[in-house]
Amino acid sequence: AVAFAVVPGIVAAHLWVARRGRLAALRSLLAGGGAMVLVGGAWPALVALTPAADRPWISGTSDNSVFSLIVGYNGVGRIAGQAGGPAGAAGPGAGGGGGGFFGGSTGVLRLFNNALGGQAGWLLGVALVGGAGILVATRLRRSDARSGWLIAIGGAFLTTAIAFSFAKGIFHPYYVSLVAPFAAALIGATAGHALSGERSARIVGALALVGGLVTELLVLHNLPGEFGWLRPLLVVGTLIGAALVLIASSTRVRAAILAAALFLLLLAPASWAVDTLGHATGGTFPAGGPASASMGGPGGRGTGAGGGGFRGGRGFGGPPSAAQGGGFAPPSGTGSQGQGGFTPPSGSGSQSQGGFTPPSASGSQAQGGFTPPSASGSTAQGGGAGAGPFGSDGSSISAIEKYVQAHGGGTIGVSSQQGAASSIITSGAKVAGLGGFSGRESEVSVKWLAGQVRAGHIRWVLADSSGGFGQDSRVGSSKLMAAVEQTCTKVTVSGVSGGTLYDCAGHADALAALSS
Repeated sequence: AVAFAVVPGIVAAHLWVARRGRLAALRSLLAGGGAMVLVGGAWPALVALTPAADRPWISGTSDNSVFSLIVGYNGVGRIAGQAGGPAGAAGPGAGGGGGGFFGGSTGVLRLFNNALGGQAGWLLGVALVGGAGILVATRLRRSDARSGWLIAIGGAFLTTAIAFSFAKGIFHPYYVSLVAPFAAALIGATAGHALSGERSARIVGALALVGGLVTELLVLHNLPGEFGWLRPLLVVGTLIGAALVLIASSTRVRAAILAAALFLLLLAPASWAVDTLGHATGGTFPAGGPASASMGGPGGRGTGAGGGGFRGGRGFGGPPSAAQGGGFAPPSGTGSQGQGGFTPPSGSGSQSQGGFTPPSASGSQAQGGFTPPSASGSTAQGGGAGAGPFGSDGSSISAIEKYVQAHGGGTIGVSSQQGAASSIITSGAKVAGLGGFSGRESEVSVKWLAGQVRAGHIRWVLADSSGGFGQDSRVGSSKLMAAVEQTCTKVTVSGVSGGTLYDCAGHADALAALSS
């Protein structure tokens, strides 16, 4: 849905400039809009026309409808708020403070807080002031070539920035990367305008530098301990640069001064960006900056490591657990997995590095792919736990793994792929995420689990009655976990907190009976 953020600006610019008249512009917009709907709606239409029994469960929905996914979970819900969103997670303890990986509290200053500021907030002041200055200079005259450009780019910038500032649904810091290209375009246009020679253009250039200084100081204020040495230099250097841009008569001199001032403003964000290269970044909740700035997602564990280089340490949540190495989703799941991901028989089967090939295929996979009953091979390391011990407690992981190995081994079924990623990476535990990414993504049938138990692919289940973190209307693995608690043998493992281990060996028929 966020891809449509550019549409309002493009539509407004096309209608405003309308060189062949607004009626012709409207006709061309309707034609383009029809093509956009036709192409963009082709995949959802095909999914909707495919019988539910022949396709994966639509992840993120409670009704298995692709349209509720588009309009609700990944659409209006992201702006207006949604089940499974950041409610209750927007406090200082939620992975980085101020909302952590959910982006913090909504409001006009959200893009500058400690979760989002370091990702895209540094130079927004230059873009805002510069864009406003160009707007005044052009007065949006249709004859001025800059007018259409400004409406299209500025419109995309404002639409995106406003939407992100007030979005109440699920929100992650990397979303704000969409603001970057429009901000960069406005900053470049501001620099060009400031060098045009007009007195008013010099004023715009000077004010834009001051605007950049204000937003950068705001970002740094929300990142305590970061770039303390740079702040006085920023204030003095930028204000002097703004004054010289205002009074310099030579275009070459003004260009050099402007370049130097912008270079000064770029020191902090450039260093922040380079720091990203110095540590591993999780694929689920990526964040730019030092390791101490990475947002710990649900189930992730903060390293508490301080940032290196120019700054003081700030340990408020370490890199999130990336789901790697052998996760699989059940037959009704989404099937989108990496490195050893399992795609259900009804799914597309397109996987990377060890994906599952449906029963009709050969099933010969590399790097831990799950092999179906009709193919050769054994169950390999699976992905993810839910909110239980595999999410955050290293001692629980060790205790469960030792118990399982001492009692015949086998794969452990857990709520989700999200929480168990670290256990797969650190201990090589054989884990199977049953309810999709969060444990509530994909409706899992008890009949399917009975078949996996009967075939010997899954023996143990770490029951989590919530079906993964968060409570909402999605079914996920909750029904399956209830069936496990009713039929399988409860196992007591000392040193385990959160979740209960069950041995399902020999209980396939009992599970199947519950599904009939």
